[in-house]
Amino acid sequence: MSKNQKKPLISLIVILVATVALDQVTKQMAHHELLEDAFHEKTDEYPACGSIQEVMERERFIRRYRDNVAVIDGFFDLRYVENCASAFGLMGQVPESFRFPFFLVVSILAVAFIPYLYTKTPANQRLMLYALPFVLGGAVGNLIDRLVYRYVIDFIRWYVVIDGEEMQWPTFNIADAAIVVGIGLMLLQMLPRRGKHEEVGAAS
Repeated sequence: MSKNQKKPLISLIVILVATVALDQVTKQMAHHELLEDAFHEKTDEYPACGSIQEVMERERFIRRYRDNVAVIDGFFDLRYVENCASAFGLMGQVPESFRFPFFLVVSILAVAFIPYLYTKTPANQRLMLYALPFVLGGAVGNLIDRLVYRYVIDFIRWYVVIDGEEMQWPTFNIADAAIVVGIGLMLLQMLPRRGKHEEVGAAS
């Protein structure tokens, strides 16, 4: 592979912008289409991401006015959720006074570090290069939510019913999915390449 190979900067910018745009548009659609009008009229009466009691009251309020849309019956539906924690609901029990500034700082550091990592990644590591805008786009998408709402809007729910009992994956969004795709590409980049091993074997 040529040492003068250039990094696909334009393609990476397109992936980044498309990821953030798709994430924000779908979240706004979920916010408006999966909630009844009464929710928007009364939402200020139930603070989000407050004390444990306030969080429980907010969740009951959301359940009262949200609509579930079945995409694949018995497996996939759309359901509005406000996530004050991290991706897939992690650290949900941590006090908000610590959780919000913690996730805000972590998100900002990630958004600042990923472009730096891009500059240090060799041009021949194509999967790594394409992974970074997915991760960055996901981080930016969720950071926008935290800055605007203090919580992240989730709406994609996967579940299965086994012996009458429903088991579900934590509700997520496009930003979370983009981060997972990016991490997957990074892992693929780390796998040993067959061609390199064959070249080493042939030279020995």
